[in-house]
Amino acid sequence: MKRPFIRVIKWLKEIPVEATCTACNGVTFKAKGSTHRPNLIEYQNSLQQQFDEHLKLVHAEPAQRQ
Repeated sequence: MKRPFIRVIKWLKEIPVEATCTACNGVTFKAKGSTHRPNLIEYQNSLQQQFDEHLKLVHAEPAQRQ
């Protein structure tokens, strides 16, 4: 099985606002920020953190799951 990776599916100019897992149908991650103004670094980090957590919960090897 191919390794899942994050793919940005919606952009606000150059800022990623929504992403998906390439291995899961219908799984999306929406960027969250601390202010109402989008921030490139904050939104990238938000999407990456959500994806990393998804990887741990859904795609981890059985021995690694807790």
